[in-house]
Amino acid sequence: MRQTLLNIAFAVGILGFSAVVTQLFARAMYLTCPHCHTLNARRRSQCRRCGAGLRP
Repeated sequence: MRQTLLNIAFAVGILGFSAVVTQLFARAMYLTCPHCHTLNARRRSQCRRCGAGLRP
C-alpha cells in the first residue's frame, strides 16, 4: 500500500513539475493579447486574432 501511494505521489510530482515548466516556457516565448487573451509570438506587434496592439 505504501509503495502504491509513493508511486502516485511521484507521478503527480512529475506532472506538476512539467506543467510549471510548460507555463514558464509559454510566458517566455509568447505575449498574451490584453483584449482577447490569445497567445501571440513575441515578434508580433498586433494580435493575430483581433488585431489589437500588443505593446504600448
